[in-house]
Amino acid sequence: MRFEFFGTKRKKEKLFLVLDVGTEAVKGLICKKENSKVIVLGASTQYFEKYGVFDGRDFEVDVMKRAVSKTIKEACQNLGAQRQDCKKWPVLVNLPPNILKGRIVWKSFKRDNSKKKISKGEQELIYQQVFKEAQKEVSQRFTKKSGILASDIQWINQKILEIKIDGYPVSELQKYDGKDLDLKVLVSFLPKYYFESIKKIFEDLQLKFFKIIHLAENLPLVLEDKIGDGIFLDVGGQTTQVFLIKGGNLKQVNEFETGGEIFSQKLSEILGIDEELARTLKERYTNKLLSPESEKRIKEMFLEGKRIWCEDLKQSLPFTFFPEKANGLPKEFFSSTIFLFGGGSLLPEIKEFLPGAKIIYPQDLKNIKDETKGLKNPQYIPSLLTCYYG
Repeated sequence: MRFEFFGTKRKKEKLFLVLDVGTEAVKGLICKKENSKVIVLGASTQYFEKYGVFDGRDFEVDVMKRAVSKTIKEACQNLGAQRQDCKKWPVLVNLPPNILKGRIVWKSFKRDNSKKKISKGEQELIYQQVFKEAQKEVSQRFTKKSGILASDIQWINQKILEIKIDGYPVSELQKYDGKDLDLKVLVSFLPKYYFESIKKIFEDLQLKFFKIIHLAENLPLVLEDKIGDGIFLDVGGQTTQVFLIKGGNLKQVNEFETGGEIFSQKLSEILGIDEELARTLKERYTNKLLSPESEKRIKEMFLEGKRIWCEDLKQSLPFTFFPEKANGLPKEFFSSTIFLFGGGSLLPEIKEFLPGAKIIYPQDLKNIKDETKGLKNPQYIPSLLTCYYG
């Protein structure tokens, strides 16, 4: 599907807004598409006035609304007259992985007439059936784990990742014959309650709600020919996402609900300081701006948080792809290239546990031009991945 604001035929420059909503903060980017490049014209990060915006069913609309409003205002500061049109711009949204889920399933389909070539119409009917069955399987798993009923799930997107006909990989179904079809589907979804709350916030702010994007939709496309295959860990505030890419294809998506915030919380508890001061102290520790004595003390405080994060990582790994284990982790895990990004990826504790892991920085992504000159931190990778939609 092609969208007008990404088109090349219109002469008038079209801007769009990216809102990366996390569990701790909102990041906003003002972007435009120029040929194959995404050009970032403005950027801002606003932390929520208090944590827990997405905790349980207490969706604190006012807190998030204020953060979104401040993010957009700051990101637009240097746009001059163009900032007046910001409410007309399409908005691409990324939500935290404890809310917006992505799951991959394989579905099979048998054709009655295996010798007849698949027409466009038949292809569409097969896709519809496969998507329906994928949603059913995913919703059953999600209901069993979360207790949220299928009727309370908002489906965001379904995408075909791989297709095989009688065991042979093909790029599409149309114009091929065959009997046994196997399709790998990426499904993204979230509880309807949160979806309706997000829509309400956009309506109140008079923003042009356009599309919710899951990182799994764009990750393989952005990294292709630039970084390569491997295990990708997006270390966020309360959640870490795990992506497995092999042969340029997304093989598995998972997440666990532990991120960089667990380290901030430990500082807050032990030192008796508020969460904002704790986060600032954690950032100074990460950037090696503390004295050796202070750094040593904080490292001791972080031992428990490191243990919890590491154990949760082990539990979330796609063991179906890694049958052999060594020292609690799959043997192949250490022979694979491990990539880190997200706000918590720079923590020394995480890098110590994953020796040799490579951190992805904004400059590592292809076709990104940062005119703000301020996107230096891997915390902006999820925002930039969202830019590539279309």
